[in-house]
Amino acid sequence: MQIPAAILDSIESLHLPPIPQILLRFLHLTEDDRATLSDLAALVGQDPSLSARIFTVANSPALCHGRESKSLTQCLVTLGTRLSRTLAACLAVQRVFAPTIDKQQYSLTGFWSHSLRVAETSRAIADEINYIDPEEAYISGLLHDVGQLLLLGGMGKHYGALLAMSNDETELRDAELRVLHTDHAMIGAWLIDQWKLSSFMADAVLFHHSPPDAIVTADSLSQIVWSAHTFCNAPLSPESGQPLKTVEFDTINAILGISDQRLSALEQRCSERVALIAETLEIREAGIQKTLPAATTPLEATQQKQRTADPSLSLLEETVRDMALMHPLQQDLVSVDNESDLLLTVRESARILFGLGRTAFLLAQPDGKTLSGAPSHGQLAMLRQLEIPLDSGQSLAATSSRDRRSYCTFSSDLPAPISLVDVQISRILGSEGLLYVPLASRGRTIGVMVYGVSATQSGRVLEQLPWIDSFAQVAADSMGVWREMRTQEQRIETTLTARFERQTRRATHEAGNPLGIIKNYLSIISNKLSDRPEILQEMGILREEIDRVTAIMQRMNSLPDELPPADSLDINALIESMLALYGDTLFTERGIALEKSLDSRIRPTSIDRDSLKQILTNLWNNAADAMGTGDCFFIATHADVNQNGRPYVEISMTDTGPGLPADVMERLFQPLEPTRRPDHGGVGLSIVAGLVERMHGRITCQSRRGQGTTFSILLPHSGRDES
Repeated sequence: MQIPAAILDSIESLHLPPIPQILLRFLHLTEDDRATLSDLAALVGQDPSLSARIFTVANSPALCHGRESKSLTQCLVTLGTRLSRTLAACLAVQRVFAPTIDKQQYSLTGFWSHSLRVAETSRAIADEINYIDPEEAYISGLLHDVGQLLLLGGMGKHYGALLAMSNDETELRDAELRVLHTDHAMIGAWLIDQWKLSSFMADAVLFHHSPPDAIVTADSLSQIVWSAHTFCNAPLSPESGQPLKTVEFDTINAILGISDQRLSALEQRCSERVALIAETLEIREAGIQKTLPAATTPLEATQQKQRTADPSLSLLEETVRDMALMHPLQQDLVSVDNESDLLLTVRESARILFGLGRTAFLLAQPDGKTLSGAPSHGQLAMLRQLEIPLDSGQSLAATSSRDRRSYCTFSSDLPAPISLVDVQISRILGSEGLLYVPLASRGRTIGVMVYGVSATQSGRVLEQLPWIDSFAQVAADSMGVWREMRTQEQRIETTLTARFERQTRRATHEAGNPLGIIKNYLSIISNKLSDRPEILQEMGILREEIDRVTAIMQRMNSLPDELPPADSLDINALIESMLALYGDTLFTERGIALEKSLDSRIRPTSIDRDSLKQILTNLWNNAADAMGTGDCFFIATHADVNQNGRPYVEISMTDTGPGLPADVMERLFQPLEPTRRPDHGGVGLSIVAGLVERMHGRITCQSRRGQGTTFSILLPHSGRDES
């Protein structure tokens, strides 16, 4: 694929406007504690632009750590609920306050409807011909035209003109090749290549406009998406409303072995499903024939409206926009666990809001005299080797931090020369120039955000500079609050620890150790009565009893003040306590992210505590052994899961490990043989299955090679099968 450098530069911002209805539903789901990752993934999979956003962030170097997320569920596990919620909030702000491409509004309803139909049809065809991965076919079909959104977002009115003069994709592609020397299929394939997903997925997007005599030599996935796209683009009969047979239908019959009638039935079922989704989301499809993004307001009218707008309304819009940014960012930033995750959230938010993908952070060092690269996820290590003096005016980075003003290297009126260190930073980020945005809060300098920009991007970036400055202020205030909270927490923890140690020493000194005193006294008597074996035997028994009582007292001291009834088990509390004991050792210290979502509606149950602990311990050990740095382990509980008319409590555990081989899955819950697989080191799951069965529960496993594993355990409320 020979994509011109100017085109690649323009699409780097990844401006992909999502469908408002789906974005709104996604926002609501991220705030709903009862929503599962499957719920979120299913919703994201209905919008090509939102799917592309999620894939892009999850597969960024800051998060993927060399292991790509190949499904939407994996992407959401990688992001975690907090970052997903923040990204959704930023998308909403961007959608509301920057809804136009070069001041022109576009409707994506026809584009969305067509993409979803091709996706549903691709999956139906994959099921029909027993293709190995129907979900891969669905995602490929969903994203087959995503290149149109990339070009529209990156090139604005120039690409909008091509859309306006084209009635369908064939005309659009001819215009793209003639004017841009590339087309939206190449751009979409390029994007999938950036995620390092299967090359077959990129090929399916790249080849969906291929001629029939060429597609017959392609792989199965490319043939599936080509056939779905061809069938969904076929003209409809005015009488029956069914697709009219074209010469391409013979090729579909030949490569797939599906008759015209069967293909029509599949497409009809898929169209009904898309219509149902549209009705649920309140998206009006009626009367929309064009499958391309379509301008809804003439450009001249939009420009006239901008010229006559009341300045006070513009100021009000900026104020409301800043307030909208303030809430989700401050709410989520101050709740992160470490500064590296905080900077990651700020970076990905800026990517969405302003289309600035090459981002770095230079933070003021504790001595307050130098700037250096922050040790955060995805930050290039070379930046950490820089030490930029803050007291000299010889670098634009130091000047921006000192003056607390934003400066761009493409501006003509810079207060300081562009120094060699500025050139070094530009080379490290691989960009033509830089935008420095200061981070300062409450009179204190935190550092600067650095954005790599090109000459063509600089004009758009400088237009957004007031918004970028407001965003930086929110980020700096949040970082300042986060640091103060962590400092205060550490101070309180240190004080409480010292106080506890003092009280423990005082109590030990005052109470002494009566059992120890008795044991010492018995030893003295034993030495004096060495010739009386019958008495020594009794004293030995007494010493053993003292040891037993001492052990019991030690166990009692470790118990909480209030214990639940002996026959009652709080599943969530058990999981929390086990995570407190084993979470760091099994996951955190190995670089594995740990996410949890525990349903507060779960009632105490009478299932056996020790059995459940053994089950969880085995499964957690297996998952930890299978995963590595950058992976994620997600545990969730759900109350009142209905199975065959009976209520159960569900415990689900998902890892992003390599998945289980097919031969292991076939005998997953059977006892391991002495000659078991040398690379399958997990504990025998037959033990786990036996324990679950003894508690009258059910255990299932879903796993696919390279895509992780999910175990689901259903346990009856009463600890017994009520059937």
